Amino acid sequence: MARNTDTSFARTYQGDPPTRHILGTENLALIADMSPLVAGHLLLLPKTHYLSFSHVIDDHLPELMNFVETIAPLYRETFGELLVLEHGSSAEGNGNACITHAHWHLLPVDGAEVDRIIQADRLAYTDLTDLAELGSPRWTPRPYFYRCHGGHMRVYEPSPTTRRQYLRSVVGAVLSIETPLWDYALVIRKELLRETMRRVRQWPRTEVAQ
Repeated sequence: MARNTDTSFARTYQGDPPTRHILGTENLALIADMSPLVAGHLLLLPKTHYLSFSHVIDDHLPELMNFVETIAPLYRETFGELLVLEHGSSAEGNGNACITHAHWHLLPVDGAEVDRIIQADRLAYTDLTDLAELGSPRWTPRPYFYRCHGGHMRVYEPSPTTRRQYLRSVVGAVLSIETPLWDYALVIRKELLRETMRRVRQWPRTEVAQ
């Protein structure tokens, strides 16, 4: 986002594609995941540092909701039904989050299958009635797993033994990716990122209105 030319992305992709930036607002950016699990694996993140979207919501809820309402139909038309996942971290602990900067994963993956796998691991959860609830004092001080699919939002509570890259491992299981090949550091599926960027070329290139 800082347009630095010496980045892991630049070194990995060597200019093909030249960028993974897709769309943005004043405070949010939508980019392709550098190590995608599937075509359409995107990341939505704040341009300044927040530990989780629970904190982002407190400052930028209207902007976030407008951005999601803008990109959701584009996403569905291009990739299929949208699943949003987040491994939120906090000052008290990251809950084995790999990156302690707020980021949503956007994926064309079956949310019901994700729920089935997480529930088999016996993680407690709370259903949300609206996105503003994610910014409540219940979630801002602690790690969590956020899931939104088909307009239905849920927050799962990690256990002390929850493994690193837990949500990637769950998505990997849904996609029949063998363990540990869903690990972003082990396998970088360059062809999936390039396919993703080819397919979003049809999207408007101007910044999303506030």
